[in-house]
Amino acid sequence: MAEEDRSVFDLPTVDPTSTFKYGEFSEQVGDIFAPKVKRFNTLLVLIHGGYWRPEYDRVHLRPFAAALSALGYQVISLEYRRIPGNPDAMVTDIDLAIKNLPTDDFVLIGHSAGGHLALVACARNEVVKSVIALAPVTSLLATYEMELDKSAALEFLGEPANLRPDLDPMTFDPLSANISIIHGESDLWVPIEITRKYVEKLKDEGSSINYIELANIGHFEMIHPQSIVWSELISQINR
Repeated sequence: MAEEDRSVFDLPTVDPTSTFKYGEFSEQVGDIFAPKVKRFNTLLVLIHGGYWRPEYDRVHLRPFAAALSALGYQVISLEYRRIPGNPDAMVTDIDLAIKNLPTDDFVLIGHSAGGHLALVACARNEVVKSVIALAPVTSLLATYEMELDKSAALEFLGEPANLRPDLDPMTFDPLSANISIIHGESDLWVPIEITRKYVEKLKDEGSSINYIELANIGHFEMIHPQSIVWSELISQINR
């Protein structure tokens, strides 16, 4: 696979203000980034990616979360159990975290597999009114059939994707929430063609969807506060 811009991983990490604990397991926590000056009431809830694998956690989102907090937003960056072959642990963890949020006025922002989990959470929880998905995995079946990232979907599910349509956004009933998707044309990890098909599906259903496709942008630039994606993200938060 060709190289993408991974400079986001070279950014200095930022310690969270405090911790949000929503369950009994050690992974059922979130980083809280409280703004020095609160300018917005809407809570931003982040769900990290990593193709659902246990080696990727919320730490890589800390510069992203801190940059959002610096704008005046309260931010919670969620962790969740990442157990290969047990997708329900991840999904129910996100459900539980949403149930325990301090407010109903929030936006889910998910990157990559976190974008997938945000869309799943939207389908399962009526309280979710707004989702911003950054380079999301929108079709488990396509991800499985294309064996993306060394068969990440099979590792995640523990079985063929066609056996879990309940976790595949491509099979969901129309979503009532406001959905924004931002994806880069140069993404080597989540092919943009999959997202285009998903967006077409939502539009055909009449779902509320705002789709932004960016030229010469890859997968990891989606979570880089200095990339051109940033202004697009902020515009979607504030719309």
